Amino acid sequence: MSQVAIDHPIIDAAEGCFQRNGVRRTTVEDVAVAAGVARVTVYRQIGGRGDLVRLVLLRTVDRHLERLAPRLIEKADLGEALVELVMGTVGAARRDDLLLLYASEERGMLGGPVPGMMDPLFERFGAVVEELVSCMPGNLRSEVTSGEAGEWLLRVIISFLTIESSTTKSVEATYEMVGRLVMPALIESFPKTSCSSVKAL
Repeated sequence: MSQVAIDHPIIDAAEGCFQRNGVRRTTVEDVAVAAGVARVTVYRQIGGRGDLVRLVLLRTVDRHLERLAPRLIEKADLGEALVELVMGTVGAARRDDLLLLYASEERGMLGGPVPGMMDPLFERFGAVVEELVSCMPGNLRSEVTSGEAGEWLLRVIISFLTIESSTTKSVEATYEMVGRLVMPALIESFPKTSCSSVKAL
C-alpha cells in the first residue's frame, strides 16, 4: 500500500466518489476527474484503485475511533471500555456505513474484509487498547498483549458483521454476551455484570 497521508486531496476526491457512486462503480478515472488531476497522477501519488479503497477505509476507521474515544474513557474500567469498543464499532458499521471495515466493497453486502487491510486495522485497534490500559482501572491478562487484544476484538467485530445469527438478540443481551464470553479471555478478574450504560446499535 502506498505510504501517503490519508488527508491527501486525492483521497478526499476518492471518498466523495465512493459516497456518490458506490465503491464498485468508481474508477480511477472518476477520482482523477474529481481531484482535477490526470489519471497518471493518481497512480503516481497514490496507486491503483485498491490503494484508494484502503486509504479511504483507514481514514473512516480513524474518524470512528476518534469519535468513540470519549465513550470509552467514561466507562468504569478497562473491561467495560473494551466491550464498548466492540459494540460501538459494530453499531457504527451498521448505522454510519463503516462498510469498508467488513464488506466486499458495497453498502449492505456481506463479505470478507478488504484485502490488505487487516494488519493496519489490527495496529489501530491494538493502539486503542494500549491507550485504555494506560489510563483505566483493570488489567489485561499477563499473557495477553495490547496488540493481541486489539486483533481479537477486531475479529469479534467482523464476526458480528459478517455472520448472520439465527436468533435476534437485544442490544442489552449482545452487550452482556460480549462481556461474559469475550472479556474473561482478555481481562484479569472480569466481573460477571452487565454493562452500566448501553448505547443503541
